[in-house]
Amino acid sequence: MSNSVLTSKLQKVEFLHGMAPEHLDQIASHAEVLDYGKSEVIFREGEPAENTYFVISGKLALALSPSTIYSKHLIDVLPGEMLGWSSLLDRQPFAATAIAAEPSQVLRISGARLRSICEKDPNFGYEFMRRTMLALAKRLKATWKQLAHLYVSQYLPVNTPSEAAD
Repeated sequence: MSNSVLTSKLQKVEFLHGMAPEHLDQIASHAEVLDYGKSEVIFREGEPAENTYFVISGKLALALSPSTIYSKHLIDVLPGEMLGWSSLLDRQPFAATAIAAEPSQVLRISGARLRSICEKDPNFGYEFMRRTMLALAKRLKATWKQLAHLYVSQYLPVNTPSEAAD
């Protein structure tokens, strides 16, 4: 796929909206587009995190321990979103498993290459990492909601309206 086609796909990724064209070109020059069928694994929890992904189309599911009977769906990752943030930390394992919930297309780039682009231009690096933190905060909030739903109601007493007034 040509660099201009990849750059065009990157321009449609919400995570990258507003990024300078030269940065999108740099990412595109080292990226590849991959297609996944429903239920195909993009990466597995615990594997070395070598790549970062941008969802172009479809829907990915992030899950914990999917190879066991106690798999837990965490969140869906939709078009325009980034995943594989562990690769930005260098030599980290993936924290979850990504599975195509439906036929999906993703753009994959080496985490090392992406870190290099960020290091060469600190302004771009700052903005990219700021956006990464916002994406992580969104996922953390969704995880907290799941935990609250599962555990808080079981372990914390629930005040009735009359008790709350006391």
